[in-house]
Parts: sequence; C-alpha cells; structure tokens
Amino acid sequence: MLQILRNKAQSTFIQIIVVIIALVFIFWGVGTNMMNTREVALTVNDEEITFQQFQESYDQAIANLSGQFGGTLPKGLEESLGIKQQVIEQLIQSSLLRQGAAEMGIRISAEEVRDRITSLPQFQQDGQFNMERYQSLLAANRLTPATFESSMRHDMLSDRTVQDIGKFVTLVPQNDIEDLYNQQNETVSVQFVRMDSTSFKEDIKVEKAELQKWFDSAKDKYRTAPEIKLRYLAYTFDDLSRKITADDEQVQAYYSDNIDSYRTPEQRRARHILLAASDKDSPEHHQERRQKAAEIIDILKTNSDFEALAKQYSDDPSKDNGGDLGFFSRGSMVPEFDAKVFSMQPGQISDIVKTDFGYHIIKLEEVKPSATRPLDEVRAEIVEIIKGREAKQMAFQLANGAYEGIIKAGNLKAYTDAHPDADLKETDFFLQEQPPKEIGANQKLLDAAFALNKGELSSLIETDTGYAILFAIDKKPPVVPPLAIVEEKVKADFISTKAEEKARTTALSMLEQLKKGKTLQQQTAGTAFQVTTSGDLRRNAANQTSAFPTDLHPQAFMLSKSSPLPEEVGQVGGTFYVSAFQERKPPAKKADEQTIQQYREALVRFNQQQLLTAWIRNLENQAKVRRHKSL
Repeated sequence: MLQILRNKAQSTFIQIIVVIIALVFIFWGVGTNMMNTREVALTVNDEEITFQQFQESYDQAIANLSGQFGGTLPKGLEESLGIKQQVIEQLIQSSLLRQGAAEMGIRISAEEVRDRITSLPQFQQDGQFNMERYQSLLAANRLTPATFESSMRHDMLSDRTVQDIGKFVTLVPQNDIEDLYNQQNETVSVQFVRMDSTSFKEDIKVEKAELQKWFDSAKDKYRTAPEIKLRYLAYTFDDLSRKITADDEQVQAYYSDNIDSYRTPEQRRARHILLAASDKDSPEHHQERRQKAAEIIDILKTNSDFEALAKQYSDDPSKDNGGDLGFFSRGSMVPEFDAKVFSMQPGQISDIVKTDFGYHIIKLEEVKPSATRPLDEVRAEIVEIIKGREAKQMAFQLANGAYEGIIKAGNLKAYTDAHPDADLKETDFFLQEQPPKEIGANQKLLDAAFALNKGELSSLIETDTGYAILFAIDKKPPVVPPLAIVEEKVKADFISTKAEEKARTTALSMLEQLKKGKTLQQQTAGTAFQVTTSGDLRRNAANQTSAFPTDLHPQAFMLSKSSPLPEEVGQVGGTFYVSAFQERKPPAKKADEQTIQQYREALVRFNQQQLLTAWIRNLENQAKVRRHKSL
C-alpha cells in the first residue's frame, strides 16, 4: 500500500517493514490509537499486530509475486511457496527488530521523521514541502498522516538498527579475501562416464501383468482433467463497438480535451565528432583529447565538410554515418549535449562540449518545429477510442441488466425464453486447456467456468474483452481410464521409467567399483560407454563449453586428490554421470587491487548480513510469540 510513497525512501530493510499502530507526532498534530478496536493476529512479546496489518502485508506480497507473472498468479504457486508463512515470519522479525532497537537505545525523534518526510520529492512543490499536497496524496492512498508517519518512523528505526549492527563488522582479514578469491577462481577437472537412460530402453521387456501392476501404482498420473459443458451470454467490447457510431461533435470534443496528446515536440537533427574520454582515463588522456578537439575546430574553419571529418576523427559509432544522430527531442541526450544543441541555429558548429563520454564538436543540421497533428489525421484513432469507451459502458449495462433479469426470472432458461433476442450460446464438453474457439484462452473466464458445479450460475464476470454470465449445464469429474484406453502412453512411460532405473543402477554399480579401486577405463573397456575429460571447470559456469553439465559443477568442486569420488552419481534429467577427480588448478592470475577491494566489500556485506540474521534469530528464540488460531 505504501509502495508508491516509499520508492525514494531508500530503506535497506523496507521490504520487511509493514504499517504498525498510529502514533501521535508533535509536528503533525494529534492522532488516534486504534489498537484496542482491531482484532490481534500476532503478539510478539508485548507488541500486537492486527489482522489489518497482516492482510496489508499479505496483499502486498501477493501483488509483488503476481507482478512477476504478468499479473496472474499461477494456480497453486501461492501455497507451494508458503507465502502466508513467509508474511508471518516477516511481521514477527520486523517487530523483533524494533524491539531490539529499543533495547539498544536506538531512537528516532519526531524531528528526524519530519525532516525525512519533508525531503521526499513526492510531497514537494517548487522544491518546497507542501502540506496540502502531502495530505491529499496520503488521502488518495487511504492513509492518515499518523499512520504514514508511524510507518516512516519504523522504517527509519529499522535502517538505523541495521546500520548500527553493521558497524560491528567493517574489516575482514586479508587471508579471508585471498581464500575467497582463490576459491571462486580456481578450476577443477574430472573424468566422467555419461549414461543416457534412452540407450537402455531396448533392454526393457514389457509383460502384461507387470504393466498392469505398474499402472495400478501410478494410475493418478493418468487421471483425466475435468470437462465442462456451458450455456452462456457474452457481451464483448468488440461486438458492441461495431454497432456504435461517433458523431463529429464527439470527435471534436475529444480532440479538444486531449489536444496535448496530439502535439509533437520540437526535434533537432545534429551531427557530432566525439573524442572519447571517461572519468577512468588519466588527466593526460583528457588533455590530449581536448587538444585534438581544438585542432579539429581549427580545421573546420577552413574545411566545411563536417561529415568527412566525423568519419575520420570521431570515436562514436555514428562516425560511419558522418556523425549523424538523426532527429531527437529535448531531454533525449545527456544534459550538457542537450543544452548546447537546443541553443544553436541550423548550420552552426559548436565549441568544445564536455560530457561523461568525452569531448564533442556539434553541428546542428536541421530544426523540426513542434506541431499539432490535425484533426483529420487523427480522426480515425479518436473514433475508435470513443467507440471503445462507449462499448465498455454499454457492455456493463447490458450484462448487468441481463444478470438482474436472470435472478428475477429464477434461472437462465426462464430469462432467455422471455428475451428471445438474447444471444444465448452453448458449448460441447471441453477441457480447460482446450477451450472452444468462441471462448478462447481467456483465463479469467475459464477459471470462473471450472469453479462451477453442475447446475450452477456464475456471477457477472468481467474480463479484458467484455462481460459474461455462465451456466454449467454439466460437468464431468476427473476419472482414471481403464488401462486399455491409455495403454500406449502407459507402456511408453513404463519403459522410460524402467530404463532410467536401469541407468541409475548401472551408474551406481560403476561408482561402487571405483570406490573398490577399479578405474573408469577398466570398467568401460569393451562397452559402449566412453570416458570423457571435462577440461577446466570454473565455479561460474557462464560461457563455458564442456560435456560435463553445469548442474554438476558444484559436485565436481567438492572433489579433491584425497577425496576423488562423489558420494552419489550425478543426474541431469534422465542422464547419469559417474565422475572422478582429475586435477585442481589455482587461479591463472593474481587479483588486482580493484578486484581485492570488490571481494573485501562483498565479504563485509556478507558478514554484516550474517551478524544481523544471527541477532534477529537470537531475539526470536527468546521471544514469546502468540498467533491467532486462524493463522
């Protein structure tokens, strides 16, 4: 709920902090503590967390997760990830963090909260804090000042606590840095034998009795999906839009009201010559590049062929086009470049312009003034917008009227008998994964359909394409078909399963023989299996080419000269790998100072996080936590 307001708060612990009880702040005035009027979901020592707070955190967690899947959460994912338990743990840890901060004597004053809030850009107008803007933005997000300020104080308290605990870890031993670098950059190589289960399929014999027994043990795998047969009314935006007309008065009014969206800003076309120099380059390099730019400007005084000079001297990829950057509007380029271009006249050549990329010489070629697209040019677009807008309103009115009519009539059939003009449609039985063409892959509609039982009427369903009312004529529950119906699929699965079992058994046997002293070469002599060398493997498997799969690299790095064999065979899909240690090599080069610093900072952050986690866990072990029975 607070996400839009917190985007610029830069809180390192903000993801686990939730809105807690409202407090009274002197700067803002008097608030009201509503603690005693809300049912408690969790009690952490003496601090109470309400169901409202739990629900807000839970909703935010679901929204964040749904955003990763395009707004629709895959069925069952919420339960499999244990989102509810995660939210409970986060709320408990947030409460313990605050309580631990209080025990440490960490405080956030009202003045500090005030200063933080008044510095947030979203509450400012013309660079100054604006009380009216602050209150209206909070109201738009259904927040009171006291609630928001309390949440802000908790955020700041959490931040400061994390920072103070982190101060206990600021240094790491040089040996730890070197050990980590060596560990991350060493290589290891193994010899291995690959066993693909598909190569064992020809050895599998299928007996009728054994197949039946196997099917009986795995029959749920072949259970059919439910099927449903629907009768429904649909009110789609597209269908209704085709029946709507937009008159000239509507088009003109829309155009006038939205004229800004049809304006194109001024655009300028420029060429440039870039002498590249970044902040990582030496002062001498910068001096040389600036001097070269000055020399080119002198050349341009007698040679007006800017395009040719750009091809000759520029370090920018645009050199191939004579430095041509095409048309661009104000704000498209870095500030220094942008300011210069939009202060020039066509044909003018700039002096030297310094940016983060280096030293530019700019020639303004052409100015395309701002313009407004005429009504005739955008008329068709506006007509479609008006028709679409009215179609949405009409669809809801028609669908809502039909739904009320169905309820009054008692059922869908009685309503359609009384309204023969209603476009009632009917489907055959279908699977959710194979909907009929007229319904299509409308997931919201399909979810609503398959949530119905036989003889049930849906509520009014809104989708991205319109509204619908569904009635389940019939529904076939999932069933396990007789073996004869699915025998070919069962037989193929049986063979694959048995072949994988045989591949695993063979691989395990080979590993046991390795442990008894036999080599891979001895065991593969006279067989179809081959011994392969992996080559040098790195912990970071990116861009590596090796027949040894990246999923098994961690297993390879656990091997050594003194412990050359893995505890288990490796498996990737239906393929098994028996491996043996061959060689371990230290990093090819020593770390430079910049790399050492990066590793040092990473270790400090890691140790700080470990300390923080251990501190919170210790508080958790000593805490008295009670949760409502519904949780």
